[in-house]
Amino acid sequence: MTDSTAAWPGVGTELPPLAKPRFTSTHVLRWLAAQQNWDKIHFDQAYCRDVARLESPVINGALKQHFIFQFLSRAFGDAAWPWRVDYRFTGADHIGDRLSVQGRVNSVQEQGPLAFVRVELGIHNERRAELTTRGDAVVIVDRRGHPLLDALGVAAPTELALPREVDAPDPGMAGRTAPTLGAVLDERESDYAIDLSRLRLFADAVIGLPARHSDLAAGAASPYGAVVAPPLFPLHALEARPGARPLSEDDAAQGREGVSEVGRDLAERFGISAAGGMNAGNRVQVHSLARLGERVRAHSVLAAARRREGARGGTMLFVESLNDYHTVEGRPLLSERQTVVFRNVA
Repeated sequence: MTDSTAAWPGVGTELPPLAKPRFTSTHVLRWLAAQQNWDKIHFDQAYCRDVARLESPVINGALKQHFIFQFLSRAFGDAAWPWRVDYRFTGADHIGDRLSVQGRVNSVQEQGPLAFVRVELGIHNERRAELTTRGDAVVIVDRRGHPLLDALGVAAPTELALPREVDAPDPGMAGRTAPTLGAVLDERESDYAIDLSRLRLFADAVIGLPARHSDLAAGAASPYGAVVAPPLFPLHALEARPGARPLSEDDAAQGREGVSEVGRDLAERFGISAAGGMNAGNRVQVHSLARLGERVRAHSVLAAARRREGARGGTMLFVESLNDYHTVEGRPLLSERQTVVFRNVA
């Protein structure tokens, strides 16, 4: 392939949609096991109704973000690197719903042998006949057709990179219990290396991932020469030793106390109830893929905390954490600016 041959769909092109099966409670429970997430809003009907005030259990936002990266990888192939993805959840998807990821190319910015392709995307809920997730992405394409195995050496346009600024204090937070903006929230290191069994669980739960993410022979035959984890796997790779994060016996506990992740379990730090806390969206930049046998560490700081009045009444608290993930040897894996919303805050 030469520089004169377009290695990407043209501006305005609708990309092939990624359709997922109807997600039953069994599908969601399989994902919870793969993610190691015990949040009751995803499986406990009584908790949803009586505590979280949700109509029924919801499909995990963390699972849907994997769908987005899967969609981009399928659409662009190995000569491309899904680099930046920003998305926000505009509606809940519930158990029993059928979802598909859709997108179109908005613009192409060329820089030497590379092109930075902007994609507008969304997740369509068939039952509701609407997009319940909206976002956009930047995919780096090698115009020569060379496989892109990471983005570590890419000199990308500054305006396309993940924003790392800490917000100014929100006057609405004055006098409220809260960590200081810019303060370190979490620093964690996985007690266990990435293993093939965990990656197999991911491949089953996300459905349709390339075999390079779970099969030794396929990994060896891939451009990586070994099994590599899916792009967003580091978010869930901070495995703790047994007993390190015990679950609560309180029926009102959300279950997040047992999850080993950074920048998400924040309710206690703000002096509010965790009930009803939900993932509101994310901005992610992927640097490289974790490999079989590597261990992951993470660092999280508070980037924003804002109080807002909800459209249907009640006060909401939006919290953003800026989280960086590396191998324990120091290779950057991904950075994210994660948003969590707490509803009905006093």
